[in-house]
Amino acid sequence: MKYVIINFLLACLSITMGCTSSKKEIKQVVEHWMGKEIVFPSNLTMKIYGKDTLDYSLLNHKYKILHYVDTNGCHECQLKFYEWQRLQKQIDSLQTDIAIVYVVFAKHYHPVEVSQQLNRFGTPIIYDSLGIMDKQNNLSFNPRYKTFLLDSMNHVIGIGNPVTNKQVWEWYKIKIGDIRKKETITQ
Repeated sequence: MKYVIINFLLACLSITMGCTSSKKEIKQVVEHWMGKEIVFPSNLTMKIYGKDTLDYSLLNHKYKILHYVDTNGCHECQLKFYEWQRLQKQIDSLQTDIAIVYVVFAKHYHPVEVSQQLNRFGTPIIYDSLGIMDKQNNLSFNPRYKTFLLDSMNHVIGIGNPVTNKQVWEWYKIKIGDIRKKETITQ
């Protein structure tokens, strides 16, 4: 089964990345991350529209789509809040326990907060101002490999950005559906 998952992710990621990433590189990345646990630092700062929130419940969802963004360069290009907001609406329609966990590393958070407000992106943002989460998990330098589908124990069960690659989103839905079926059978 793991071989099927790796091959499907290879196909999805290959389409998105075209010539910029070799299939060998993509395969290595997928094999490296599948099943690994993502560690969330204990001292997270979470905000909505620049205001502190104490609602850390999104880390307790059954499934999480973790998106880690290093905003060096063009904030708007990398944040894509509007697209993530559209994905959130699709997630809500599935009636599945999935949270978008949006983590941002930035030198200055004001442009991030302004963009969040302009795009009405109401999902809390985790501020990783020191890059601790990036370092703890040894995340890739390549932003294409910084979006993960996590299970309830924060283990990677998928890799790829569902906002920039619709096939990845379709695969995430299939993967979650398969897990839910197995859970129903075992109950």
